[in-house]
Amino acid sequence: MHETHIEVHVGLDDTDTDLEGCTTHLTFRILSKILSEVSKAFFSDYPLLIRLNPVIPFKTRGNAATSFSLKIPENDLSTLKNLVISEFLEYLETIKGGGVEPGIAFLYGNIPDELSRLYRKALTDYVHKDYVTEIINRYKEFIETPLGYSRGLVGALAAIGASNTLVECTYEILVYRVRDNYSRDRCVNEESIKAMDKVFRDQTFLNYDYENNKPLIMPSGRNPVLLGIRGEDPVALVKALKTLNLCEDFEGWLIYKTNQALNAHHVERSIEEFRPYQTGCVKGRVVENPSIRLGGDVLLKLSSLENEYSLWAVFFSETGLGKIARYLMRGDVVRVCGGGKWWEGLGLVIHGDLLEVIELVSETFKNPLCPICGHRMKSAGVRKGWKCPACGYKSLTLSKDKVKINRKITVGTYRPVDHAIKHLIMPQSRVGRRSPCDKELVSEWIHVRKNRSISL
Repeated sequence: MHETHIEVHVGLDDTDTDLEGCTTHLTFRILSKILSEVSKAFFSDYPLLIRLNPVIPFKTRGNAATSFSLKIPENDLSTLKNLVISEFLEYLETIKGGGVEPGIAFLYGNIPDELSRLYRKALTDYVHKDYVTEIINRYKEFIETPLGYSRGLVGALAAIGASNTLVECTYEILVYRVRDNYSRDRCVNEESIKAMDKVFRDQTFLNYDYENNKPLIMPSGRNPVLLGIRGEDPVALVKALKTLNLCEDFEGWLIYKTNQALNAHHVERSIEEFRPYQTGCVKGRVVENPSIRLGGDVLLKLSSLENEYSLWAVFFSETGLGKIARYLMRGDVVRVCGGGKWWEGLGLVIHGDLLEVIELVSETFKNPLCPICGHRMKSAGVRKGWKCPACGYKSLTLSKDKVKINRKITVGTYRPVDHAIKHLIMPQSRVGRRSPCDKELVSEWIHVRKNRSISL
């Protein structure tokens, strides 16, 4: 008898505390269990790792939600749901720390456009509870939320919606530690990371920071991730991983399709419409010379090119962008991208993660030089002309001199230094690369360790 199959989409979010836990690790655990216990489960694409709005105040530690899609016989649906939910709840019992509002969602059949819109909103804006509740109520025949409503449900549903939205993708292979090693320093031979980068740097990115002699593929803190290699081709990621010399045991690996390193959160906005907790890009004119704060952070006030609206932007010293922003001056035209936050005394401030210098003021006007002694003259008063402070010479006919300015920066696009790159931001090494979301599922997209030898 012919079996009826059903398409199931599962979204997960908010399973990491400030101390430990990781939604991608939970997803690895769930997928491992499905593959071993639901024999007729069919996967045709990679799970999704979706980074969401980085300036939302209640974002999770990694700011990531995950989702995966599969087809199974209808008769196996109950088994699948029970497996996912039990693994989800079991995982939550193992992590320390609080402040989580975990969310899990099941969607059956085609992904509605409303979830695609939810993804774009969760990536670039604040999502109110009512917005999500309305979507769930509208599609209650197809959406199931077994743990009820929670903050994590926003990310869970957004991650499902992303699969219909992504046009360009990157990929990441994540390797997971065994629990006994969580409190220890990660152990990956540094020379092997540099050797891997040398071979695969055209297909991967952000592997090693040569300026500070520091690997970029290993996170910090007590969490299950040993390392992650990012790139445009899953085949290359597996090959790159197998060149590394790992000196600690690991649980396995999983390849994700992601929205990382694409500047996906950079939507164009006008200065007057930008609000706190939104991300995007604005174009404006520098109103006054930059303010350099203690520590090297640079504050910049921008006005709209069309009206009187203005806002502030800040470039933190660790991004390296402050070294450029400090040399801007009144009248320059720039495009600033980042996320908006509210600062007491200033109002909306964009935390800049990209600076595009569009126009630089090249000339200015200065008081005329004294024709007698060569000193710069001063105003003698309203309609009284000029007076030389050195020799006393006066003139009613001299006018200001047009002076060419020697600028220390040039027109161009400036990005953060590698070690300051956040998940969504495109690093310089990715500029010009294309990565469509059509890569076939490789046989080693997921690997679960069967023995305890360290070699790959």
